Amino acid sequence: MFHHRSRDAWLAIVWATVFSLLVAPAAFAQDEEPVLIQVGENKIGEISAEVPVQVFVIAITEPQVIDVQALSLDPGFAPALQVFDSSGLLLQATPNADLGTVAQIRSLALSAGAYHIEVRSASGEPGQFVLGVQEGEALAPPVVLALGEIVEGAAGSDQPPQRYTFAGSETNGMLLFVESDLLTGAPVVTLKNADSLELLALSGASLAGVRYRIPPSPNNFLVEVANSGSSADQAYTLCVQTDDATGPTCEAGAPVEATPTPTITPFVAPPTPIPPQPLPPLPTTGACVVASLTGGAVNVRSGPSTQFPPLFQISGNALAAVTGRLADGSWFQVNVNGVVGWISSSVIRIGGQCGNVTVVVMTSTPPPGSTTPTWTPDATTSITPTWTATPTDAVTPTWTPTPTLPQFEMVATLNFSLPPVYGSTALTSGFVPDPFSAGVTAGGPANVSYLGGGCSGYATAAPSFSVNYTSGAFPTLRFYFIGGGDTTMIINTPGGSYVCVDDSFGTLNPTIDFNTPSSGRYDIWIGSFAAGASVGGTLYVTENTANHP
Repeated sequence: MFHHRSRDAWLAIVWATVFSLLVAPAAFAQDEEPVLIQVGENKIGEISAEVPVQVFVIAITEPQVIDVQALSLDPGFAPALQVFDSSGLLLQATPNADLGTVAQIRSLALSAGAYHIEVRSASGEPGQFVLGVQEGEALAPPVVLALGEIVEGAAGSDQPPQRYTFAGSETNGMLLFVESDLLTGAPVVTLKNADSLELLALSGASLAGVRYRIPPSPNNFLVEVANSGSSADQAYTLCVQTDDATGPTCEAGAPVEATPTPTITPFVAPPTPIPPQPLPPLPTTGACVVASLTGGAVNVRSGPSTQFPPLFQISGNALAAVTGRLADGSWFQVNVNGVVGWISSSVIRIGGQCGNVTVVVMTSTPPPGSTTPTWTPDATTSITPTWTATPTDAVTPTWTPTPTLPQFEMVATLNFSLPPVYGSTALTSGFVPDPFSAGVTAGGPANVSYLGGGCSGYATAAPSFSVNYTSGAFPTLRFYFIGGGDTTMIINTPGGSYVCVDDSFGTLNPTIDFNTPSSGRYDIWIGSFAAGASVGGTLYVTENTANHP
């Protein structure tokens, strides 16, 4: 019988692995002790003649998708990235052959374990950089493989891994073939259990082809093909068949027969997306500027934290002049049309000469959660005194200076990038048990009425709970909450829109239905209808419309 390890046991294993990596540096190319980094953190590093490789270690405690980005802070320095598993096998790399100021690896799906991130100089020049690791967006559903169908693909250097899935058979073994015509630098091939993301096999760039035999199994399997670090696309072919060749085979020119109906709910592959257009390069000379990392709009906030409200947004193709940065490089101060604000380094590209950007010390910045900042005038503070002469014999009038203190207004808003307060889960259509449930306490400081559309209630800034959902045959996905008071619900959908509801089914409990639900992440906030209230209860997720408050 298979026994599930507890979360604490997994944490112990992961941190033991991290410790072993720290004390056994010979397993990886590194020149100083590795630096620990967590998801959501930014770390300053430097490449020099003495330290040509900077190594970071990250511990993943549960399956997760991450984005890794290195931003150059010095002119002439171009970073390159590599990510290795704990055994030293290369998972994905960005050589940055174009010598840009940013190197990134996006949508890297990792199972629980410890991983090495290496930063080098692609240009051969030394310099400082900011390494950021952020939670990545949920990956699109993988492409379903039909038995005997030979699939051609290419792993791009700036693209997430290509993903495929197929169902095992309880009566037959399966054969998986992945081949490349490249004699060196072939793509990296990973085989996982599609449901648990358990790593089953991994081949490195030194192999031009792999053949995996999978014994009879009712499980679903996931194949990921990633670029191994080449600046060019790495072409490959992929095919799966039964090991006894009773069905369609992978021989070239063999007819492709109809695939028998599997005993599981198949994935529905989305339409092939239009490849994104490359972003225009940023200037390498002149004043330091920043622009959107992805081409989408970017928030400019009133202070260097997501706790500060956005002042406005800059469009995906706009440049913002840099006037300062925090000491750790995690936030940049910008001036846009005379308005000064802050942009997170995790969402921008950097251009121009940024090596001498002023480091800003935020003596007036209120800590997160504080609404009244402390402030002390310095020697440069301009104070306009007000005074009234007193009709006495004194020649010198008396007066009291009244400096004008800067005011910061902290307005709590919903922020789906923050870790969910009560946890998260991944559900695939047909999940058991149905309904899924999680304990949640409603209420918080954020008045959600700013969203408009009839949204009401008070919730935490971070989501109460998050669900990564893979759609299938069931036509309805329902979220509902049962608590001990009047509550509301707000959901940020995979498409990025907010949906709100108050009462449902004749009760004070909220319910939101999604018909023909999309795959992706659903961030859920449970709010109290009254300000300052706290309502305990249970959040439910179901595909059975008979379940409701």
